[in-house]
Amino acid sequence: MSTSKLLSRYIIKQFLLSFFAVMLTLGFITFLFDVIDLMKRESDSSFEFSKMLLMALLKMPNMMLTVLPFGVLIGAIIVFWRLTKSSELVIIRASGQSVWQFTTPLLISAFLIGMIAVTVFNPFAAAMYGRFQLMDDDRRGQPHISADSQELWLREHRDGKMYVLHADGLRQKEYELSLRGVTVFVLSEKNDFLQRIDARIALLDQDFFTLKDAQLFESGVLSTLPDDYKLPTELTLGKIQENFASPDTISFWDLPKLISFFESSGFSAHTHRLKFQSLLVMPFLLITMVLIATVFSVDPNQRRGGGALKVTAAIACGFLLYFMTKITYAMGFAASLPISFATWSPPAIFTLLSVSLLLHREDG
Repeated sequence: MSTSKLLSRYIIKQFLLSFFAVMLTLGFITFLFDVIDLMKRESDSSFEFSKMLLMALLKMPNMMLTVLPFGVLIGAIIVFWRLTKSSELVIIRASGQSVWQFTTPLLISAFLIGMIAVTVFNPFAAAMYGRFQLMDDDRRGQPHISADSQELWLREHRDGKMYVLHADGLRQKEYELSLRGVTVFVLSEKNDFLQRIDARIALLDQDFFTLKDAQLFESGVLSTLPDDYKLPTELTLGKIQENFASPDTISFWDLPKLISFFESSGFSAHTHRLKFQSLLVMPFLLITMVLIATVFSVDPNQRRGGGALKVTAAIACGFLLYFMTKITYAMGFAASLPISFATWSPPAIFTLLSVSLLLHREDG
C-alpha cells in the first residue's frame, strides 16, 4: 500500500472517531435541552414524564441533522489538533504533502456523511419527527394534519370525541378548499367506534365542513343525511395551510412527489421546495465546514502558537455560516430571495473564501 493511501486511511479513521464522539455529545446535550423545554411547556401535571422522554427521543434524530454541520466542523478541528500536538502534521508537511492532499480524505468523508444523512438518515428522522408532532398535537389538544401524494388525513379532538377525517383527494381554489371521497370516523375518548360518515364532497367553510351526498353509519344502521350537512370543525384554511404536512416530517425521497401533489391541488409548495433544496446542499455544506476547519487549524508555521484562539475563530466562523444559512433560509421562506440562491449561496461564499485563503497560504 502506498504512503498516500495509508495516510488517507489514518486521517479518515481519526476523523470518523472524532466525528462520532462529537455527535454523541451534541445529541446528549440536545436531548437534555429538549426534555427541559418540554417540562417547562407542560402545564398538565398528569402528563407522564416517560412520555416527555419518548417525545425528546423522537425529536432527537431531527435535531441531529440540525447539529450535523457542527459535528463535522468540530471533528475536523480535533483531527488537526491531534496531528499538530503529536507533530504528525509537521512530518506530513515535511514529506512533501500539500494541504490539499491530506485534506481531501476529510472532504470526501464529509461529502459521504452528508449523502448518507440525506438519503438514509433523513427518512428515519422525518418519520420519528412525524410521531413527535402527533404526540405534541395530542398533548396540546391541537388538530393533526398529514398528507401524502394522494390522500389527506385530519384528526381533531372536540366535545369529548375524536374525529378522524380521510379524503382521497383535495383541491384549493382561491379561498375555498374542497375534499373528495370523504370518510369521517367518530370515536369516543377511549377510541370506541361511534359513527361513520361518508360523503362524496366536503367543502370547508368557516367553522364547519359542508358535506355533499352524505350517509351516516351508526349502530349498524345506514341512514342518509340531509344535503349540505354541516360538520363542525375548529380547522380553518389558514390552519391547514400552516400545518399541512410539515416539511420536517417528509422524507427526502417523498418530497418531489408531495411538491407535485401540492401544486396540482392548488396549494403552495414553496416551503417544501425550500426544504428539498436545503437537503440537497447538505453534503456541500459539510465540505465547507471542513475547509473552514482547515483554514484555521493548518498553519505552515506550527510554532506560532495561539491554538485556542484559532479553534475559537474556526467555531465562530462555523456559527457565522450557520446563522447566514438561517437568515437566507428565512428570506427564501418569505420569497424575498430565490430558493436556489437562499440555500446555495452561503456555503458557496464560504467555500470560495476558504479556498482562496488556502491557495494564498500554500502558493503565496
